Amino acid sequence: MTNEIGSDIIRVTNQGAGTVGMDKEEVLRENGSFNPQYSRVSDMMFQNSRFFDARDIVQVKYEMLRSVQSGERNVSQASKEFGFSRESYYKNKRLFEADGLGALVPRKPGARSAYKFNDEGKAFVTGYAKEHPHAKSNEISRQMEQQTGLKVHPRTIDRFFQKKGSSRG
Repeated sequence: MTNEIGSDIIRVTNQGAGTVGMDKEEVLRENGSFNPQYSRVSDMMFQNSRFFDARDIVQVKYEMLRSVQSGERNVSQASKEFGFSRESYYKNKRLFEADGLGALVPRKPGARSAYKFNDEGKAFVTGYAKEHPHAKSNEISRQMEQQTGLKVHPRTIDRFFQKKGSSRG
């Protein structure tokens, strides 16, 4: 797979499958790196450039960090010119130092996984549903909390069964 990057169109070629033209903004939105506040970026580098694109939040964050690191600007100047608060600058600096460039891609809020619904909880739910095939998620949730101390919302149990591809057990 190769990418050809123009100013507004990205063509993705997939080994003989043809070329699909996508609007750059669509690509940025799809991969989670669209900057909804791009109009706040006032840095001259991002004005009328084919390479620097204020809509690409990863690029904007990186250049903000780089401009301070190189001594071109202080934190207040960089934050303002790249459309972020000082707090955001420091947060992004910590993320970048800890995990590199990939850490600058915005993440969706919320839990990354069902951290409370671990293997023990899944085993309990599966076993309980086998023993009590007509039990509703509310009952399973209540019994799980009483017997194991794990408290999981009934909707989590419903999603577990949906993911398994069965209604119960």
